Amino acid sequence: MQQREQELQRKLRVFKERCQDSQSKLTDIEQHEQNMQRLLRELQEREKNSQSQLMQEMPWEGRMGNCRELLGAYCGCTVAVKQIHDLILSPHNIHLFKREMNIACKCRHPHLLQFIGATNDEGTPLFVTELMEKSLRTLLEQRQLSETEIAVISLDVALVLNYLHQKKPEPIIHRDVSSANVLLWRQGNQWRGKVSDYATANFMPQTMTVAPGARIYSAPEALTSNQTVKVSFSHCSRLLTLA
Repeated sequence: MQQREQELQRKLRVFKERCQDSQSKLTDIEQHEQNMQRLLRELQEREKNSQSQLMQEMPWEGRMGNCRELLGAYCGCTVAVKQIHDLILSPHNIHLFKREMNIACKCRHPHLLQFIGATNDEGTPLFVTELMEKSLRTLLEQRQLSETEIAVISLDVALVLNYLHQKKPEPIIHRDVSSANVLLWRQGNQWRGKVSDYATANFMPQTMTVAPGARIYSAPEALTSNQTVKVSFSHCSRLLTLA
């Protein structure tokens, strides 16, 4: 009996030692997990700061150069979010922003950049649109367009301008149809175009601003206050000639 009791005590000591060893390993694992979680938080914070810095350095490619383009999600889809930089959140820029929103919400066309919505929550104007693959300017920087691509994209832009110019009760003049404001998407093997950025667009009776868009694409009339729908078509013609 004594011998059996000693054996049981020995087994009990071994069991306790194993428990202590397991507890020690569990503590090490928990400590390691905490360190990994801390490292993960640091990496996520660094990534967040890097993305924030990158977004701040990413200009909006239209007339509203004081804006930045961010990415967001809407109904499970990635969208483009246009935001005015806080440093230049002036009444003038807010006026342009509201005018752009006012025009965009009244227009629907297969070759106009799809307007999704806008908000001014907490005093930060946000303009949400569909996300496109690239701009015509980016494509032109990469390579020369084929004759078919020029014809197809030209027709897309011309159809949009025709739609805007026939708007009732007041025609809309875009006034800044540049390669940066023609965004592209793929339809099979062909690039198709969509016109974006209404920052310089206006209703024709209210169109008085001299040289509102990029001068390189501007018609002579754009340098005066006597502007008609021809201004937009001349923008389009110059754009395609330079392409």
